[in-house]
Amino acid sequence: MKHYLAFDLGASSGRAILGTLADGRIELRELHRFENGGIDVNGGLFWNLLGLFAELKTGLSKAVREGVELAGMAVDTWGVDYALLDRQGNIAGFPRHYRDARTADILPWAFERVARDVLYRRTGIQFMSLNTVFQLAAMVRDGDPALEVAKTLLFIPNALTYLLSGNVSAEYTIATTSQLYDPYARTWAWDIIEALGLPRSLFPPIVPPCTVVGNLRPAVCEELNCAPIPVILAGSHDTASAVAAVPADPDSRWAYLSSGTWSLLGTERTEPLTTEAAQAANYTNEGGLANRIRFLKNIMGLWLIQECRHEWQRQGKTFTFDEMDEMAVAAEPFRSLINPNAETFLAPGNMPERIAAFCRDSGQPAPETPGQIMRCALDSLALRYRLALDEIAAITGRPVDVLHLVGGGCKNVILSQFTANAVHRSVIAGPVEATAMGNLVAQAMATGDIASLEEARDVIRNSTETRRYLPRDGDLWEQGYARYRQLFQ
Repeated sequence: MKHYLAFDLGASSGRAILGTLADGRIELRELHRFENGGIDVNGGLFWNLLGLFAELKTGLSKAVREGVELAGMAVDTWGVDYALLDRQGNIAGFPRHYRDARTADILPWAFERVARDVLYRRTGIQFMSLNTVFQLAAMVRDGDPALEVAKTLLFIPNALTYLLSGNVSAEYTIATTSQLYDPYARTWAWDIIEALGLPRSLFPPIVPPCTVVGNLRPAVCEELNCAPIPVILAGSHDTASAVAAVPADPDSRWAYLSSGTWSLLGTERTEPLTTEAAQAANYTNEGGLANRIRFLKNIMGLWLIQECRHEWQRQGKTFTFDEMDEMAVAAEPFRSLINPNAETFLAPGNMPERIAAFCRDSGQPAPETPGQIMRCALDSLALRYRLALDEIAAITGRPVDVLHLVGGGCKNVILSQFTANAVHRSVIAGPVEATAMGNLVAQAMATGDIASLEEARDVIRNSTETRRYLPRDGDLWEQGYARYRQLFQ
């Protein structure tokens, strides 16, 4: 029996999860949960990195009080964001949030220095203004003084690992999200870095996942009254950890949908794919465990639902998620549709009004009631998943027979069924805690308690109950898909 601690941080919350590995199964227990989110300061949006570190120590202290011996701990978070260390090894200011407005108009400036086609061929990453490359480009363009004092860039999970252990590195899966990594040479894309006016010295060594990088700092051990605990790099990017936990039959033709604040829909490959078709459809090649490539599309996910709920709460209308789903089911299907990836939906704000405005601007009736708004969002997400799945099959030349749905979105039964209806394939939902499970099995791979990614997925299959959704109302959803493609493809 081995015990591991996973720190799994999303854009709205974080958890400390204790995982126990025994007899080919893994059991999870949540020890600590805390809120996360951007903090607006003078018009800028930031992460409270030190506050997150304090929450990690609280979670670790609860694990210590359990009286179990931890074989390791690891951190995973969302992608692209980073902290900067100064020459004394201190955090140089609060890290910016990927939804910060400074990158809203950065793409033309960046493309003057690195042509769009060159940037894609060299990195294979989907163009989004929030990517690390564009955040850093904005710092150069704006003459941000933080760059003058910065010695080292650490992605958020690696910055938290540094605070825990003192290790300075860029874990492979999180580094690939930056659009500054060369997936063919498997190193930093130095020509891109130099073309943007960034110093090479800013970028630390790239380290593979499933690596033990040190022990818990003595000062933290003393503070928490615990023995030294190994600190491990799992798949530091939360989607890499989630995909590692997909309980797929290795002989099946499968794709995955990691569903949370963002939806990440893709397939697993052994080599990157940067063809003209991949670039035209704006697909991304991110790293996974065991040197895999996650060929995927980033799609705005449950963020749409979360922001609608927040806005209605601000207006004094409090709905549970179940009530919102019931209103959506009762509303007319396909009355109005949106492109979930439209730039207008990226920043926080009045999401119901933005959805209504998008529909008006695209010549559709604006949804007026909460039920109509919810139906619009859920229909549009499901149909966007269908478009992505069809694109992946066409670009890779490999049909997809089953879609594995993992992550918190599994709990949304309505969206899961709508997704099966839209993609016209079986959808297998589970595990809900895919990211934490992927983090934990990666730690076990680092210590040798699990021998391979294939064995890790066997463990997860043995430990997980899944639910299968079969397509319904085929003709209706085909009509909706035809209308969606007419509007947005």
